[in-house]
Amino acid sequence: MTAPADDPTIVDTRRRRVTWLRRLIWIVLLVGIVAFLVKGADNPPDPNLVPDETGAEAASEPAPPDGPEDLGAAAVMPTTTTSDPPAAPTTAPPATSNPGATGPNPVPSAPTTVAAPTPAPVPPTTPPAPARRPLPGFDEVAFRITRPAGDVTNGVALLADDGASRSRGLMEQTDLRGYDAMVFRFPAPSEGGFFMRNTLIPLSIAFFDAGGRFVSSADMEPCPDEVEDCPTTGADGPYLHAIEVAQGDLPGLGIGPGADLSFP
Repeated sequence: MTAPADDPTIVDTRRRRVTWLRRLIWIVLLVGIVAFLVKGADNPPDPNLVPDETGAEAASEPAPPDGPEDLGAAAVMPTTTTSDPPAAPTTAPPATSNPGATGPNPVPSAPTTVAAPTPAPVPPTTPPAPARRPLPGFDEVAFRITRPAGDVTNGVALLADDGASRSRGLMEQTDLRGYDAMVFRFPAPSEGGFFMRNTLIPLSIAFFDAGGRFVSSADMEPCPDEVEDCPTTGADGPYLHAIEVAQGDLPGLGIGPGADLSFP
């Protein structure tokens, strides 16, 4: 037997079913929301973003190799006009003010001016002194000539300080062997004269007393061995030292009236 549609029992049963269906829908909805929230909480708080290949990576690519090279400023590439539509602008990373930082768009640093090193002064060149050739039987001695004005000339001479060396002197020599002079030293003041037998070069001679003061000077010419009586050259007074040089070289050593001879 079928109950009528307006039966209170049937109506009450339908209401209960609708109420439970609504509750079930709300429960399912709440479970879904909670599951969504729980799943989102498991993700990292700051997920890595995939870089845009047309943005930062494209901006970090090196400049074309055929562009102008200038270490002090940014290179300027020539612009060309084409019929293709312009590409979408990309955002370049901000420029940095650190001159040492590297990146796609470094700030050009100011050019550094390097001062050229100051060349060292070159000392004046002087001709090398001629090589001295010692003469057997003779010593060598340094001497100094002081002129009245105080000018000083230093030299090195062959020394004839015994009877054999004084008698031989510069016989058979073609030059002074690289020395400035030959000095004759006597054990006591002398008044004897000098002659030029077997001497091959003309000479000048100067005499100095025991105090080193200039006495006199003279020029002397060679005397061949076949000449019996060679002329003799003497001083104007007693002398302790005599100096022989190539003829005409006395003034170059500062030797003349008023000059003093010493041995440093």
